[in-house]
Amino acid sequence: MLVLAIDTAYKAGGAALASDENGRPEILGEVMLNTTTTHSRRLLSIIEFLLEKAERKKEELNGIAVTLGPGYFTGLRIGLATAQGIALGLDLPCCGVSCLRLVASPARPFAKTIWAVTDARRQLVYAAPFSVTEKGLERLEPDAAMSPESLAERIDAPALLIGDGARAYASDFLKPGVELAPDWMDLPRPGLLALLGLKRLARGEQVSAAELSPRYVRPSDAEIRFGLPLDEYRLL
Repeated sequence: MLVLAIDTAYKAGGAALASDENGRPEILGEVMLNTTTTHSRRLLSIIEFLLEKAERKKEELNGIAVTLGPGYFTGLRIGLATAQGIALGLDLPCCGVSCLRLVASPARPFAKTIWAVTDARRQLVYAAPFSVTEKGLERLEPDAAMSPESLAERIDAPALLIGDGARAYASDFLKPGVELAPDWMDLPRPGLLALLGLKRLARGEQVSAAELSPRYVRPSDAEIRFGLPLDEYRLL
């Protein structure tokens, strides 16, 4: 199986290819971006570059993994639109992954309880806790948007915090038994997304391109500005 992964939920993002055709999952290629410009300007060229370097054609793809959020609204829409366009054109199954699940992935070998925390802007963070089990990461709570102060009250030791939001508000969170992951783990890797998508698609955990939808978690600035109903959001 050959899987393309797309992650444009934050300023840092990118794309990757993963395959299990040699009997084990492996990343064939990965390109990461950390840019202040829109991902739409470079995303398609990155995907073409990955396929060319792996000596594959887009028609050989068997599925697409894409981050659904929470994250930056424009970035999420760019990634989802790109994934949907490719999937519809090639009739491919898709796998949507929580950004916080992806952020937590590198910390799995280092702790029993992991809090993935990313910057949601407007002095808020996106956060979710995960427990490390023999089968992998097990979600303990849904993704949520909250103030750093609210999150600090919810974190029990021992725990490992990971993500740019954890680092930005570290003084609010750190206490005995609560540690911060190294900064090199903060940027979510599209290669890990590709491996996760490969695993899920192999288990039949898939949706159609039309079924993909973003998970914003917090209201957009426009919704706040115009006073639209916020009942569907999990804002703590």
